[in-house]
Parts: sequence; C-alpha cells; structure tokens
Amino acid sequence: MAATSSLTAGAAAPPPPPRAPAAAASPPLLLPRPTGAAPLAPSAAAFLRRPVSRCSSRFQSVKTKCTENDQTAKKPQKVSSIVCKDCEGNGAILCTQCKGTAVNSVDHFGGRFKAGALCWLCRGKKEILCGSCNGAGFLGGFLSTFDSTAE
Repeated sequence: MAATSSLTAGAAAPPPPPRAPAAAASPPLLLPRPTGAAPLAPSAAAFLRRPVSRCSSRFQSVKTKCTENDQTAKKPQKVSSIVCKDCEGNGAILCTQCKGTAVNSVDHFGGRFKAGALCWLCRGKKEILCGSCNGAGFLGGFLSTFDSTAE
C-alpha cells in the first residue's frame, strides 16, 4: 500500500494550457443594463461583452436605371372626333400585302399564289377593310370590341 500512496502523492497535476493573448486593440463593449433587470444567462452576458465590428466585409450592389430628364409620359390625346384615324372615315385601307398594286410581287404559300397573279389578300381590289373600325369608318364601329368613346 505504501507504494501506491507514494505514487499518488508524488504525481503533480499537469500545467494548465497556455491562454491565447487577449486583443489589446479594443476593449470589450459593455452595454448599460436597465435597473431592476433580471440577471443574464452566461451565454447572453458573453454576447453583450463582444466587441462590435465597425466594418463589414460584405459588399452591397445597387442597380439603377437611367431615364431622360423629361419624364412626362406622353398620353394619347383625347379623341374629339369619332371618325377613324386609320382609314379617315373611308372604312378601307390600302392592301398591306400588295401595297395597292392588286398583284402579287412574289410567290406566296409554297407557290399557291404566284407572282403576277391577283393579290391573295385584297383579290385585286387594292383595299382591305380597316381593322380599327371594322369597315364602319368611325370609332366603335360595327361589332367592335374596343370602345374609347365611353371614357
């Protein structure tokens, strides 16, 4: 037994590990606590004593869109006349395919409508119905779904 007691009595405790040097640049930030407040938990108290970082390593990007100095939106003028502007009250406009020549300038639809034959759209009449007034010659024409005169 004597041998055991000498071993335990002679063994020294290992030295504590070296501590990391404290940051001497800035002292820990202590926030004032309101009087009468409940005591903080150890983790919350440690959180309040940490120094606040004054710089952010995150970059924030900003995207902007440029506009001209004149930002007034041009509104369409209020129509004072019910006469159709596209056909000028005629109800028909120049054929958009043959441009009023009444003949095809090139082959269309795989050769079904040959160049030099009557226009496939206006059938040689040089004009087609106006799409704005449906051939009526005035706004809100026959069977029109757009009615701007009600405003």
